[in-house]
Amino acid sequence: MKLAGIFGNRMVLQRDRENHIFGHEDKADKVEVSFEGNTYTGNVTDGKFDVVIPPTGVRLDVDITVRGSDTVVLREVCFGDVFLLSGQSNMQLPVYRTFDVSYDLVYKKEYPYIREYVLNPARDYLEDDEYELPDTPWICAVPGQVENMSAYGFYTFRNLYESLGIPFGLILNAQGGSTVEAWLPEENIKQFPDLYKMIEEYRGRGVLSSYLDAQEKRTRDWRDSLRKFDENEYSKSIPAGAIDVDLPRVVDNITGSVWFFKEITLNTTIDEPGAFVYMGRLIDADNVYINGKEIGSTGYQYPPRKYKFDASVLQEGKNIIAVRLIVERRKGAFVPYYPYYLEYKGERIELNGRWKMIRECPSEPYVPGKMLVEFPSLLYKSSIYPVRNVTLKGIMWYQGESNSGDPLDYDKKFALMVDRWRKVFGGEIPVLTTELVDTLEPLAGETEVPSGWREIQRQQREAEQMVPNCRCVRASDLGQVYELHPQRKKELGDRASAIILNWIY
Repeated sequence: MKLAGIFGNRMVLQRDRENHIFGHEDKADKVEVSFEGNTYTGNVTDGKFDVVIPPTGVRLDVDITVRGSDTVVLREVCFGDVFLLSGQSNMQLPVYRTFDVSYDLVYKKEYPYIREYVLNPARDYLEDDEYELPDTPWICAVPGQVENMSAYGFYTFRNLYESLGIPFGLILNAQGGSTVEAWLPEENIKQFPDLYKMIEEYRGRGVLSSYLDAQEKRTRDWRDSLRKFDENEYSKSIPAGAIDVDLPRVVDNITGSVWFFKEITLNTTIDEPGAFVYMGRLIDADNVYINGKEIGSTGYQYPPRKYKFDASVLQEGKNIIAVRLIVERRKGAFVPYYPYYLEYKGERIELNGRWKMIRECPSEPYVPGKMLVEFPSLLYKSSIYPVRNVTLKGIMWYQGESNSGDPLDYDKKFALMVDRWRKVFGGEIPVLTTELVDTLEPLAGETEVPSGWREIQRQQREAEQMVPNCRCVRASDLGQVYELHPQRKKELGDRASAIILNWIY
């Protein structure tokens, strides 16, 4: 017997509604589910079972026993309200990425009854009923776990927990970079011939995953081809021939690998273990060294570079900070409006200003392939349909960035998506969508929010009139210049929780 992956210790089931516990069973004819002195039975058909639990009120930390050919005990299960958190990276963004503005709030109080299950997608086009829920553990909003929860989800439901005092289960299936078309069923994609052709081309076990593996290898090979210097030696001193450059800013015509160097002086003894460097946001990938020792790296452009390191690499007097930057598309950047500093023993040394720069290996621009989350219908197949027997209270949706380049009919696709999801989950389940924040693309030289972005925002606001039982969280004013993933998720959660409290509750 094997339970579907969502059924684990500390899971949350929907209160006051029927719930299903399901999975695979190859040896027994029936499966029993027992808790609080009651037993419920489901038959096994074609190797699958589904046991229905009748409506149950709020419960805290119940043990549920599942018996078939094996016996599994699910510990500390709660009955509360279950919400699906879907969309793209601004829903997915973890709590630790908001620490610059909300660190103290995160640790002010523990919330063990706010719990999250992460559902990552499969990498192939299969038949809908072939997808399985992954064996991902439920985590709780307590130190050591809360850091990796959805920030938008955490800040929203901590407010609702304070108001309602009931457990909340959050199913996070959002995927960074995903398009709305990726969340639509295949039958709806047929009206878009170019998109449906992608499904047909990559259909079958191993076909799409092989393509994705090949793209990942192509990326690694391209980056490996840019290695010319010995990093162990090159990161220790400023080389002859390096030219002056003022940072932060966008630097043109530097596709390939480029090194940046800054010399700083410490007028203090090195007698404490911890130090920290905030290297803003870099485009695209980086390795950061201090006195020849690598202290951090990031493989893509969006996360802020926050690197804690052992201060023993520092020395009293002169120190060399070296940044090896991989630039994919002609322009690289130390993005303005971000902080750049080194901190040690409470002293903060600003890193803005004059640096040195030298090219390592010029290259033609890298042309990426398609990402998993751009393939139409794939996220519906592997991250919506498998949840069809999980009972939900509501859905939160934060997406649109990846459709801003072609916003035509985004609202119609969103309405169609909601309609299809409601057929999966049953009833007119409440859907809360979120308006995109205002932001600019740092490499584009924009001075105003692009028209496509504005059009998506307009359609999101008007979704309340177009889609029944739908509300929109206004968020355009919560953005930051050049920041696709603004940290002000606490304020966003305040707005979302106020709407949910007055609307759903």
